[in-house]
Amino acid sequence: MSEVERRLYRVYGFESTHDALTAEAVLRDAGVATTVMPTPRELGELCGIALRVAVEAAEDAEMAMRARAVVWRATMELLDR
Repeated sequence: MSEVERRLYRVYGFESTHDALTAEAVLRDAGVATTVMPTPRELGELCGIALRVAVEAAEDAEMAMRARAVVWRATMELLDR
């Protein structure tokens, strides 16, 4: 049985739910695929919503969020399961 290829994602954590939902809308408008997920413990004490973006799209995601003054408080890279 061959091992399934695992993808690397960048996860963004936000201080508030408002910031997370704003970021989701900004990324959608910019055409960056994102997934809403619970904030991983490794990102610390933040709101309960994080956004996951394929690592290949992370630069585009960050440019889009900066252009709209959306601030994320923490980030980490994560392999999917």
